[in-house]
Amino acid sequence: MIKSNIMPNNACLNCGDIMDRATSVDHEFKPHEGAIAVCLKCGHIMSFDAQLKFRELTDEEIIDVSGNKTILDIQKARGHLFKTGSSK
Repeated sequence: MIKSNIMPNNACLNCGDIMDRATSVDHEFKPHEGAIAVCLKCGHIMSFDAQLKFRELTDEEIIDVSGNKTILDIQKARGHLFKTGSSK
């Protein structure tokens, strides 16, 4: 089951969209340091720091997430939502 968690307001590092919830696609239901985040508005890929604020990925993290099936699926779903007009 997918569960959304309330988190401190965070602005996307790319588009500035404010996010106040995090939804996990795996069994790790709470945002935590080092977890990967994808902005649903622009698709920017970030990570959480120890204070659950967004930070840019390190070079190593960029390599780790390149081609990651889950992230590709998220981006594909985002594209579908925007193409069909189902998003804000």
